[in-house]
Amino acid sequence: MERDALLLKLKQTNQDRARSQKLEEELNHMKVSLESESRIKLCLQEENEKVKKDFLYWKGQYESKEGEVRQFNSEKEKLERERSSLKTEIERLMRELREVEERYKSRLLITQTQFSELTSARDSLEAELSKLRERPYAFAKHTQTDESGKKDLDPATLVFDGVRKMVTAKQLLDCGVINKVTYGQLLNGQKTVSEVSVDIKLNLKGTGSISGVAVGPQGKMSLTEAKRENILSEDSTILLLEAQAATGHIVDPRANEKMTVQEACKRGVVYEEDRERLLIAEAACLGYRDPNTTKLLSAGQAMRKGLIDRVTALRMLQAQESVGGIIDPVLSVFLPKDAAMDRDLIDEDLYRALNQRPECYLDPDTQLGTSYVTLKRRCKAEPTTGLLILPAPEKPMTVNGLRGEVSVTDLMSANLLEKSDMDQLKEGKLTSQDIEHRLRSYLRGSTCIAGVYNEANDKTLSIYQAMKEGLLKPSTTLELLEAQAASGFMIDPVNNLCLTVVDAYKRGLAGPEFKDKLLSAERAVTGYKDPGTDKIISLFQAIQKGLIEKGHGIHLLEAQIASGGIIDPRHSHRIEVVTAYKKGYFSKEMNQILTDEGDNSKGFFDPNNQDNLTYLQLKKRCIIDQKTGLVLLSIKKKKEPPQPITQKSTLRKRRVVIVDPDTNKDMSVKEAYDKGLIDHEMFLELSQQECEWEEITITTQDGSKRLVIFDRKTEIQYDIRELLEKSVINQSLYDQYRSQMITLTQFADIITSKTKANRSAASTLKHIASISVSLACPAEAVVLDGEQSPVGAIFDMEALEKISISEAHKRGLVDSISAQRLLEAQACTGGIVNPSDGRRLSIQEATSQGIIENDMATRLKPAQKAYIGFEDIKCKHKMSAAEAMREKWLPYEAGHRFLEFQFVTGGLYDPELGRRRTIKEALKEGWLDGRGAQKLQDTRHHAKNLTCPKTKLKISYKEAMDNCLVEENTGVKMLQAASASSRGISSPYNSSTPGSTSGSRTGSRASSRRGSLDLGSSGSSRRYSIVSSTTYSRTSFSSSSMS
Repeated sequence: MERDALLLKLKQTNQDRARSQKLEEELNHMKVSLESESRIKLCLQEENEKVKKDFLYWKGQYESKEGEVRQFNSEKEKLERERSSLKTEIERLMRELREVEERYKSRLLITQTQFSELTSARDSLEAELSKLRERPYAFAKHTQTDESGKKDLDPATLVFDGVRKMVTAKQLLDCGVINKVTYGQLLNGQKTVSEVSVDIKLNLKGTGSISGVAVGPQGKMSLTEAKRENILSEDSTILLLEAQAATGHIVDPRANEKMTVQEACKRGVVYEEDRERLLIAEAACLGYRDPNTTKLLSAGQAMRKGLIDRVTALRMLQAQESVGGIIDPVLSVFLPKDAAMDRDLIDEDLYRALNQRPECYLDPDTQLGTSYVTLKRRCKAEPTTGLLILPAPEKPMTVNGLRGEVSVTDLMSANLLEKSDMDQLKEGKLTSQDIEHRLRSYLRGSTCIAGVYNEANDKTLSIYQAMKEGLLKPSTTLELLEAQAASGFMIDPVNNLCLTVVDAYKRGLAGPEFKDKLLSAERAVTGYKDPGTDKIISLFQAIQKGLIEKGHGIHLLEAQIASGGIIDPRHSHRIEVVTAYKKGYFSKEMNQILTDEGDNSKGFFDPNNQDNLTYLQLKKRCIIDQKTGLVLLSIKKKKEPPQPITQKSTLRKRRVVIVDPDTNKDMSVKEAYDKGLIDHEMFLELSQQECEWEEITITTQDGSKRLVIFDRKTEIQYDIRELLEKSVINQSLYDQYRSQMITLTQFADIITSKTKANRSAASTLKHIASISVSLACPAEAVVLDGEQSPVGAIFDMEALEKISISEAHKRGLVDSISAQRLLEAQACTGGIVNPSDGRRLSIQEATSQGIIENDMATRLKPAQKAYIGFEDIKCKHKMSAAEAMREKWLPYEAGHRFLEFQFVTGGLYDPELGRRRTIKEALKEGWLDGRGAQKLQDTRHHAKNLTCPKTKLKISYKEAMDNCLVEENTGVKMLQAASASSRGISSPYNSSTPGSTSGSRTGSRASSRRGSLDLGSSGSSRRYSIVSSTTYSRTSFSSSSMS
């Protein structure tokens, strides 16, 4: 029994084991199935994410295309509106043509009637004449008496008061203002001058011009006062003042006085800034002087002589005609158009143009064109004075703009509204809210890159917050924030707010390191002040005037266009590019620069793949936030590998482009050499100038990071930490690079120059035993043949010593760009200046003596060729810098810079003749055109391409020369320099407590100095003595004009 039980248990055990094995197999099978399903799930999730991304991408593409379709439709509607407006204009012209025909028919009838009257008058006069001839001879000899025996008056006493001067009765007879009958009555005394003056008042004084505006406490104010109170626009005011000047006098309606332009300026009736323009208009009344014969010319004659343009002449003549007729400046009277044409005051072209009533003036209500006659019809004559007073313009409806209120008339002049919209606004069919909603993209919003979308955590960040979290570099952050500021607003993508820079700074959307740069970029919206006129100008105009660096300005302008349109800062709204052309806020040349997608125009950086892009290209890579509609830069999720990585950060290229003189096409250096356009030496020189610097961040296994810059072309690389540890560069220079004050290429150039420096040769320039310095005006620095020496050295105001420009660059007194410009000026005007004795050296000699370094010598070769000549391979002719520019051998910017340097130092240099040429000679030789010559002669507007080493402000080379000290013995010009800006701080020579200079500066001598000032007597000359414990034994300075 027990055995059977055990067998049974054994059997059950075997069955349990088999069952357990089966269950294990099933479990393993289920595990495999589960893993397979997990993999399938992951694949499906990835496909789902991919589909979502594709959906978002194609949705963005659809919206982009839909926007283009809307744009095309709007353009189509605009063309339709233009077509209908042209049709309306044709109908208007046809009506005017019919009116002119009717007017001429009526005039013909009047002329025929007058002809018959004159015929009858002639017959009666002939009858009287025959009776007089029949009288006895004794009575005939009394020619100056009438029948009653009364003597005739002397014609010289018959003088009338004309527009601006007296005119005789005989002159009025000759020009047809009075007839022979009236003239005879004047001679006989039958009529007085006063009586006739009343009859011909229209010819003598006219009906008067528009004198003022019906506003103010007295019910009237002058045009200038209306402009000051923003009742009239600036453009409308100046046109009405021109009309006053052209018709005789400037009018002060408050005092009821008429005066000349000069008197009006003295009394403040018109602004001084308008004097020149009003004097030109006044000449339409007084006469323009013929430069050849000095005869007085009318406005029409002056136009034919090229003294004024046709538009100006037409505007002056229309004002005169509406007041009384065309003014004869010789006689100073108003004449009808027909008489004016007979006297050659106007020609047939002007006659026809005046008949068409051109819209030469602006309607104060709508700012649209209108004629002067139309404006006069709206005026009311004062009962007491008879002055014509223009009704106050209706206050236009305004809407909210980018920075303030925008009138709807401004929007219409910018082609953003049509005349039909204005009519609907007046009728109440449209409201200001409707306009704001329709034109939101022009008035408020901005489609710039608003923030960052982090794919790793599905989070939207502001650009500055993304930088703090390590997603963006400081340089990329600054580029994107500046683009926001220049496009209208700083944007808070989390709360969907548009803010000014100040408000954004308060909310933490920008840090203190960026605040000043963003405020500067914001001026692209609020406007820049023209230093000459204090007028508000646009970003493009600021670039033209040199108020903002061109490359930086182009990037801001590019951001504006990509974000909705160019911003008109005067009227606080965006405008289309076509309208910007007309207003002068843009140019075709600038458009060509912005549409060029070469490396030079790619000023923005994609943090995902390190590509250099234009702003528009970067925007196309962004996504649209579905909730807010904002444009967000998507940061892709990155996988962190366990091994050390090398992460590319920034890539900056510098390439040389040569223009084929035959085809005007760009070529590389190699292509130009293969075609024989440049020789082998030039090929090697230009090839060395090309570089492709890249910033790389290396992360090691221990987590530490090292910053390396690497040139792909030469395979040269620099470890930044190692350079800092070895004091090759200082922390200040590195901070300038990190804050984007200098570019990667400039940073690499500085490092290269410091590592290649010939310290032993350069150090000899530091031990100048003694120098004698005097202040002198530029005229005292003239050397040979009226030439002036260029800036030859730098005067260290802290060390009180003369140093070379290269040494000043090493000490951090002069930035790399200014140093290169100063040395270029030397090279293109005769050679590098040896600061110790003032002698001029070739680049090779200066390099061997350690005055300049090898890499700088390479960069100075084009400037040296501007002096020794560019050799034309085809005709073996040495071309000047101007000729090389014309033949596209020399880039425009560099060439124009060399010409400025040569001009301010004595004239353009002719390498063929080996002498300077005046501007007049350069024009005769065809080196320059009139505009180029004018730009060179206007030294006040020379490019401010230098940073003053003393004040740290932008200055031109002419200003640098004017600010120089001149050494008495050698004549070397020295530009003063200080490590910190001295703007607003008096010169160290005026210090009342002489002593040692405190602080230290990289590259400066670390040893101590002690100094003393010997003011001497109270005479005009002061001497300063410096005793140094270094190799300087004694240095003495004298000044003849220091105060």
